[in-house]
Amino acid sequence: MATHHGSTTSSTFNIFGSSTFSFALQASKREEPHPDKIQASPISRSEFPIPQIPIPKTRPKRRVQRLDIACIFGNIADTWLENHKLYIKPATYRTYGQYVNTLKQIFAELPINKIGINDVRSYQRWRQQSAGATRINAEASVLQMILKEVGIWERFAELYIPLPVPKKKVRQNMSEEEERRLVAVALDSSRPRRLLAGHCLIVMANTSMGFGELRNLRREDVLLNEDQPFVTVNGGTKNDYRIRTIPLNFLALRSMRWIVKRWDKLGGTEPEQYILPHHARRPEGQQKAKGHKRTEPPIFTEPMGHIYRAARGILKEAGLSHLDPYDMRSHFITKLAADPDVSDQLYKEIVGHCDLRMRGRYSKQRLGKKAEALSRLCLEAPNIAPVISFPGGKVTA
Repeated sequence: MATHHGSTTSSTFNIFGSSTFSFALQASKREEPHPDKIQASPISRSEFPIPQIPIPKTRPKRRVQRLDIACIFGNIADTWLENHKLYIKPATYRTYGQYVNTLKQIFAELPINKIGINDVRSYQRWRQQSAGATRINAEASVLQMILKEVGIWERFAELYIPLPVPKKKVRQNMSEEEERRLVAVALDSSRPRRLLAGHCLIVMANTSMGFGELRNLRREDVLLNEDQPFVTVNGGTKNDYRIRTIPLNFLALRSMRWIVKRWDKLGGTEPEQYILPHHARRPEGQQKAKGHKRTEPPIFTEPMGHIYRAARGILKEAGLSHLDPYDMRSHFITKLAADPDVSDQLYKEIVGHCDLRMRGRYSKQRLGKKAEALSRLCLEAPNIAPVISFPGGKVTA
């Protein structure tokens, strides 16, 4: 029995134990394969059939969408303008629309793929009869954007030359005496038809706002009953840096109260209405009629157009015909930049410039301030020689 039991045990070990032990021993001696050398077990094609894709012998040619002769400039320009409406300011959209309408006078019926550098140069010569170089270059810039959209501009981009713009140094500020004359003429109550333009000029000259920003102020943007009255510029700005809060000094507050009171008399009631609403449009057939009085209320959901004719009349009467209404902003910046207590950060927040280099472009120091600075550098009178010689004669002190 012992032998049988032992043989049974040995038999059992030979059948299972030895094979299991040898397999484990071989597995322990086997090295782990590197992950990059592991190969997937072959899969039968019958289990996972692979679709047969015909491979072309030659590479197919890339299809390029060519412009059709029917693609005339007028249609493409209108489409381009509407597509860009989502990405530009409303004022920029209106300006681009004016440029497109002018371009269509020449290129409207011309197939866009036929436009070349000679057509652009002909347009420049034609526009020189009625416009300046700055306006022509701006219109050509819009033409360039349209042609780039369809891949035409690259054909002659290196040949295009914008018109040279003459650089003229224009005085962009007023002396203290000139500013007093402007205030007196602008607020002359004997000329009621241009009184609105006068108050707008006063606000612009004391807040750094351009008229595009002023006319886009809503009633909710003007807070006059605070301890420190202020306005918040939100609309009519050409970039986000021009969105700012501006406190009102005495002159600006007085004119702003007049503007808001006028808005109230015209029937303004809602905070989202413009304080300078657009006048009611005349019916067709009466638009050019003289002496026609508007009976409809103003359009409070749309800002007014412009004040340039009345504003230029005020500037001319004040002896400032060399200035433009927009120079009121430049005049304010000049006064602000001349104050040594105004820091760069405060300057940027009031004026709305993103780069301080613009400070040097707008700021033109008053002639009197320059004279004071030079006088401080001058020698005192007792130290000056009694005779000052100069070409052509001499002056005895």
